[in-house]
Amino acid sequence: MTTDEIERIFSDASRYAGSISNVGWSGTVDIGTPAIRSTCAQNLEAAGKVVGMIGVASRSGYSAIQRRTFAIFAHQVGSAIGLALQYERRQEMVDAMVNLRADLDRSEKQRLINHERARSAERVEHAHEASVDALLAISRHARTGHGLTDFYRRLTRSIAELVAANKVLFWKLDDDGLLRPIRGAHGVEEEFFARLYPTPCAPDRDDLASRVVFHDLMFRASRGGESHDFRHVLDTLQVDDAISVPWRAGDERLGLVAAYNSRRSEGFSREDAWVLQNAGLAAGLVWQLKYAETDLKKTVERLQKVDAARQMLLKNVSTAVDKAHKRIAGDLHDDALQKLTAAELQLQRLHEPNGDAGAVLSEAQFLLAETEEALRRLLFEVRPPALEVPGGFLETIRERIRILKSMTGAEVETELELPDELSYEFRSMLFRQLTEAMANIERHASATRIRIALSVEDAGIRGVVEDNGRGFVVAERDRLPGHLGLLALHERALLAGGWNKIKSEPGLGTTVEFWLPLTENKV
Repeated sequence: MTTDEIERIFSDASRYAGSISNVGWSGTVDIGTPAIRSTCAQNLEAAGKVVGMIGVASRSGYSAIQRRTFAIFAHQVGSAIGLALQYERRQEMVDAMVNLRADLDRSEKQRLINHERARSAERVEHAHEASVDALLAISRHARTGHGLTDFYRRLTRSIAELVAANKVLFWKLDDDGLLRPIRGAHGVEEEFFARLYPTPCAPDRDDLASRVVFHDLMFRASRGGESHDFRHVLDTLQVDDAISVPWRAGDERLGLVAAYNSRRSEGFSREDAWVLQNAGLAAGLVWQLKYAETDLKKTVERLQKVDAARQMLLKNVSTAVDKAHKRIAGDLHDDALQKLTAAELQLQRLHEPNGDAGAVLSEAQFLLAETEEALRRLLFEVRPPALEVPGGFLETIRERIRILKSMTGAEVETELELPDELSYEFRSMLFRQLTEAMANIERHASATRIRIALSVEDAGIRGVVEDNGRGFVVAERDRLPGHLGLLALHERALLAGGWNKIKSEPGLGTTVEFWLPLTENKV
C-alpha cells in the first residue's frame, strides 16, 4: 500500500465516532479538530524480494525503539510469509511430481500393454504360419501313398519341427476305453516308450487324460513354471515340459497328441498348443482317411481273392461235375453193382443140385443188404433227405457223423451249437463244407479219433474238423491224389465271403477250420 492510501485510512478512522473492535486508542477523540497521529510502515521482504507491506498508526507517535522493534517484527512477518509461500510452492511441486509419476506409470503400463499386444500379434501370426505349415505337411504326407506306419513317423517329425519339441507322440483310444501310445513316433526311444502304460479314459472321468480327450483341455506343464499341480506327470514321464491337446476327427474322439521336452529355453507356449491342436484336428481326418484306405485295400484284396476263386471255380466247374459223375458211377460200380453181381452169382448157385440153398440165400441176402446201405449212403451224400425239413439240419449232420463212425471205426467227439433259423442255401453250403472235410478223413486219414465242432462266432458259423490220422504236407496238396476236395473247401468258403484254413503234418493229423458269415440273405 502507498503512503497516501495509509493516510486516507487513518483519516477515515479518526472521523468514526463509535468504538472499533481489537483497536486500542489513547487520548480523546475530537471530531471537530484534526487528529494528531503518527504512522509507521515497513516493507515485508523474503529472500530479498518485497512480498508486501505492514504499517501501524498512533495519535501519540512512536519512539525510536518502537520503530526498531516494529522493523524486526516486519522482518519476521516477511520471513514467515516467505516460508509459507515456499511451502506452498513446494507442495505444488510435490503434487506436480506425483501427477507426473502417475502419468509416467500410466504411460509405462500402456507401453507394456502395447508391447505385449505387439508380441502377441507376432506370436499369433507365427502360430498361424506354423498351423498352415502343419496342414501343408499333413497334406503332403497324406499324398505320398506310404503306409500308415510311415505316415505316422513323418507326421510326428513335422509336428516336432513346428512346435520345437524333441518328442511328439499320439495316444489312441481303443474300444476298451484305454488310451494307448502308438509306437514309432518321432524322437520316442524304446526306453521312453517302455515307461508309458495304457490309461483309462472316459467322458465321465475327471482325470487329466479324460479331460483332454473328451473336454478339449489344452494341457501345458513345465518344471520351471509357477504351478506344481502336474509335477507328478512330468516325473512319471521323466520330461522337463509337456503339452497335450485333443486328437479328433470331427465329433469322433480318437485320443490325444502330446509333445515333450521343448527345445526353447522358455518351454512350450500357448501358441505351440494351438498349433498342436490344429495339427491334431487335421491329422485326425487324414488318419481316418488312411484307415479307410487300408480297409478299402483289404476289401479290394478280399474281392480279388473271391474273384480269383470264382474264376477258378468257373474253370473247374465242368471238371468237378465230371468228376462227381465219375465218383458216383465209380461208387455204384465198385460197391453196389459189384454186390448185386455177387448176389446174382449166389442166386445162380441155387440151380446146382448139390448146393446149400439156405447158405446161398443168406449170403445173397447179406449182399443185397450191403448194396442197399451203399445206395442209401450215396443218395444221402447227393441230397440229404432231412435237409429241407424244419429242425432236421442237426439230425442230418448227426446221421452223417454216424456214417463216418461206421466207415472209419473212429471215436468221434462232437460239439454242435447252431441257430435254429438258417436258410436252406446256408444249410446246404455248411453241410457240403462239413461233409467234404469228413469225406477226406474217410478216404485218406486212417484216423482213430475225430473231433467235429460247429459254433456261432463273429456273426458267422465257425467249423472245426480235426483228426489224428496220417496227415500230409499242406504245401504239396495240389499234387496229392483227391486234392479237388481240399480245393473245394477253400473255394466254397471264399465264395461265401468267409475263409478256410488247413493245418496238417505227416503223422500228426489234420485240422480243417472254416468260417462262413451269417449275412441277411443266408439267415
